[in-house]
Amino acid sequence: MPNHPPVTESFEKLMKWMLTTAPGVNFRPPANPDAIINFKEKSGVNFPEELEQLLMIADGEMRISAGAIGNWRLMSINEIQAAWGWLRQISIKGAFEGLLPEQSPYLQNTWWHPGWIPLVSSDTGNFYCIDTEPPESKRKGQVLLFMQDQPDRPLVAANLAAWLDRITRDLYDGLYTFDEVEGFNGEAFLWSSLEGKHLLDNIPGSIIVDGDTFKC
Repeated sequence: MPNHPPVTESFEKLMKWMLTTAPGVNFRPPANPDAIINFKEKSGVNFPEELEQLLMIADGEMRISAGAIGNWRLMSINEIQAAWGWLRQISIKGAFEGLLPEQSPYLQNTWWHPGWIPLVSSDTGNFYCIDTEPPESKRKGQVLLFMQDQPDRPLVAANLAAWLDRITRDLYDGLYTFDEVEGFNGEAFLWSSLEGKHLLDNIPGSIIVDGDTFKC
């Protein structure tokens, strides 16, 4: 498995780039640890250490922020809890009943799963999520794109560290430009981040398909 810098290192570099190059992106101060504890207790999910480390640097972005991830916003812990709770409630009430996602051996075969923690929001009901309950435990922490009205669930990276490393390197390599009116050029972050979506940064192991196991 490739080695990636720690989440804290990549995120601090990303924030530095935004400060000097994308003045429309505004981050919040560090999260209140009690808010993280509250979400852990109320949700019961296995909260990723990498996500907690990120939130303790900056509690997502301001509501007026231009959106650090291809014009999508990093969410605060309160927004994460609200989005997770909303998805949980509408799922319980049957909003996703009868809806089938495109099947993937890397993901639970459900429209939405409570083990998916929203991290980045389009502000229109779509989210990048951290997967805390994949079919195979070795893939815990992988990043996926959840679009509530579409069946595909693209995988973005093996984990948050790999994803932020990719984004940060692309920023410093000049792949993206930022305009004070339009934000980032097109949605470059979104689609470039989905390239090789099922490779998962060469995580070794097996995949599970309908009860059968295959090596990858």
